[in-house]
Amino acid sequence: MRRSDLTLCLITDEVSPSLDEGLAFARAEGIGTIDLRVIDGRNVLALSRDELAGAAQRTRAAGLSVSCICTPLLKWSPPGKASQAKGDQFGFELGDRAPGVVYAQAFEAAEVLGARNLRIFSYLAYDGYRVDDLRGPIDELLALAEKFDMKLHVENEGVCNIAGFAELEALVTAYRHPRLRALPDVANAYRTGLPPSAADLARLLPFTDILHFKDYANAARRFVAMGEGDIPFTALLAATLPAHEAPLMLTIETHAPSEPAATTRRSVHGLRRMVDSLGLP
Repeated sequence: MRRSDLTLCLITDEVSPSLDEGLAFARAEGIGTIDLRVIDGRNVLALSRDELAGAAQRTRAAGLSVSCICTPLLKWSPPGKASQAKGDQFGFELGDRAPGVVYAQAFEAAEVLGARNLRIFSYLAYDGYRVDDLRGPIDELLALAEKFDMKLHVENEGVCNIAGFAELEALVTAYRHPRLRALPDVANAYRTGLPPSAADLARLLPFTDILHFKDYANAARRFVAMGEGDIPFTALLAATLPAHEAPLMLTIETHAPSEPAATTRRSVHGLRRMVDSLGLP
């Protein structure tokens, strides 16, 4: 891998619910690509087409591009299943809408915003989950991905069925579909008590275009800026990235409820120091 194969990205609402503040932060930090989840305090899927078009115009005017829409798709319970926790929905409620309607809305929003990627989940966790439980919704989503020429990226999340890297690997290897990708989040797995090894990450990288980055402090039991927690990120990256041959998007997702902009800034700088330490050509 070459240093130029790695692109730093930012989810703007990790800085501020204000899109303009997120865009200004990205520009100030030399970040040219962003992900969108909340725009001016509202979930992307709550915006009208005109509002989305306005957000797209503001993003272009700032000289930035949108890589991924961090949707809440499949961060709900399927019919007949109950979950004990919902996690952070970022202002989204499925309500009584049919999932298929929301699927189509998400792809249309991504198209307006100029994104080619959508982040999805694996249903809120329930007893007896099997990979085949996701077959129906993922097949429906993949059909839309083909129609819109986009990719789906499944993130591991503690409140969902896919909480760690083993479950994520089981899904993407069962499909081996070019439009269904893994979105590994080391800190999410770590917080859940499933810390991945370098070998775990290396097995996922061939199925991965995007990695999410935040750190975790065991004593405080909370997410912290990159390099300020207990996750051995430098060792993980040194053992995996140099041998990887495809481009990767490294996306900052700080999850800092207090001082989000300052924490995200430290994360950007911390991740850059880690990448620089790899000595990539």
